[in-house]
Amino acid sequence: MNFRLVRFFAILSTAWLLSGCGRESTAETVVEQPAKARIVSVAVETLAPLDLAETFTLPATLEAWEDLLLAAEIAGPVRVVERREGDRVLKGEVILRIDPEARKADLDRARAEFDVQRSQFERMTRLRDEQIVSPQEFDDARRNFEVARATLRSAEVALGKSVLISPVDGIIDRLLVDRGEFVSEGTPVAEVVQVDRLQAVVEVPEKDVHFLRVGDQVEVIPARLVGESGATRVGELNYLAFKADPTTRTYRAKVAVDNADGTLRPGMILRVRFLRQSFPRALAVPLYALLERGGQTLAFVEEQGVARRRVISTGSIIGDRVVVLEGLSAGERLIVRGQHLLEDGSTVAVGNH
Repeated sequence: MNFRLVRFFAILSTAWLLSGCGRESTAETVVEQPAKARIVSVAVETLAPLDLAETFTLPATLEAWEDLLLAAEIAGPVRVVERREGDRVLKGEVILRIDPEARKADLDRARAEFDVQRSQFERMTRLRDEQIVSPQEFDDARRNFEVARATLRSAEVALGKSVLISPVDGIIDRLLVDRGEFVSEGTPVAEVVQVDRLQAVVEVPEKDVHFLRVGDQVEVIPARLVGESGATRVGELNYLAFKADPTTRTYRAKVAVDNADGTLRPGMILRVRFLRQSFPRALAVPLYALLERGGQTLAFVEEQGVARRRVISTGSIIGDRVVVLEGLSAGERLIVRGQHLLEDGSTVAVGNH
C-alpha cells in the first residue's frame, strides 16, 4: 500500500477516536441536580384566649345635677344679701331676706289677735255649756277664732317666704338683685348650681342604643388640656330616652358623674366610653395576619417547620384584632409575618416576631 495512503487513514482514525471520546466525556458531565426546597422566613404568635371588651366612645356635654333659678315668693324690698356670687351654700342656708321686718310685724299682730279670739272662743264655749249665750253668739265667736287662726298661719308663711334659702348644696352662680331693690312676687333673684355631682348628656346612635341599660357603669374621659392629667372617672347611666330625637335620630342619655373634687364644670365637653359587648375567653388574632383568597378568610399556622392553611370564620373587630369564631385553636402557632408568600405545606423557618 502506498505509504501516504496508510498515513492518511491512520490520521483519520486517530481523529475519529478523539472525536468520539470528547462526546462521551461531555455526556457524563451534564447531570441534572434535584431542585432545592424553598424556605420562607416567618414570625409566629402562640394563640391564647383573652377576656376582651368591645366599646364605643361618644362626645358628651356636662350639665349641673341641678341648676335652679330661685324666684321671690313675696313682694318687697331686698333688705339683706347674705351670700355673694361664687359662694358655696349648704341646703337650708339663707341667701337673702325680703322685707323681714314688715313680715315680722304682721306676724306679731296676727298672733295677738289670735290670742284674743282664742280666749273669747273659750269663754263663749263655757257660757254655751251653761246655756247663758245663744247659739248665734257662740257661732260668731268660733268663726272669729278660725279667721284669726288662718291669719296667723298666713303671717307665719309670709315670714318664712321673706327668707330665700338654698334648696340644695351648691354654688351661687348668679345674684340677680341688689340690696335695697324692690322685687315682685315671682321675680328671679338667684341661680344656684349643684356641682358636687354632674351629669354628662350624650346622644346615642340607633345602632348602639340597644346595648345600653340604665344602671350600667361607664367610663368618663375629661378633655386633656396642657398641664392637666385628664384622669378618667367611673359614671353611671341613669337615664336613657325611649324616643329618638326626630331630627338627629339619636337617643338622649344622661350619665351621673361624681365631682366631689370640683375639677369639672357644667358646659365642659368630654367623652363617655360605653360597653357594647364583652367576650370572655375569646380567641382574637391580629388583623394583618389574615388573608383573603377566593372569597375565603385564611390564616396559616406553623407545625414543625411546615405552614398549614386554615379557613376561618371571624366576628367582631376590637382594635387591631378580630375575634375568631371557627378555624383556630388555643395553643397553635399563628404565622403573623411572611404569610403572603405561603401555600399549604410550604417549608418555613421561624424567626423573631
